[in-house]
Amino acid sequence: MITQEQANYLLSLPKYIIEGEEILEFKDYSPKFPIADRIYIISKDDDAYSFFVEIQQSRKNQLKLTLHFQEDDTNIGLLRVDYNGRHKNPELESTDLPEMFKPYIGKWIDESHIHYFVEGYNPLVWAIPLYLDEAFSSKSFNGVNDFADVLKSFCNRINVETNFTINVQTKLL
Repeated sequence: MITQEQANYLLSLPKYIIEGEEILEFKDYSPKFPIADRIYIISKDDDAYSFFVEIQQSRKNQLKLTLHFQEDDTNIGLLRVDYNGRHKNPELESTDLPEMFKPYIGKWIDESHIHYFVEGYNPLVWAIPLYLDEAFSSKSFNGVNDFADVLKSFCNRINVETNFTINVQTKLL
């Protein structure tokens, strides 16, 4: 397990998308919907760590979208955003649970929400409604036309420095 300080450090590292051994300054990304993708990331500042972003979109309810960021070697989740989903927070509070989670102890969150690493708990068991995270700009996902903004917001939140273009294909009826 890692400490809260280590988790915060890993989130704050500037990161770049990699393909094979190549560190990308620019990425042209064209997802297929429903999305099931993994993007690998490293930091030039601390190459002892490697990361990935996993993007999952429900086949049954295409408004349900999850973006998950974790350290690759230890398989520890550091941040996750779930659009149009629900989550129940733990019932028990540790002495050093951050204040932002206290109103949500044991509560269901029935809207888009963001999960955080909290030391002393299993990774990503704590979440708050997404609208409360001021550092995350895309608060809703209403379909494929929102995807580019959602992914860019997530990448900004985890400090990805690679510039990218997102090409969204929509079907014409």
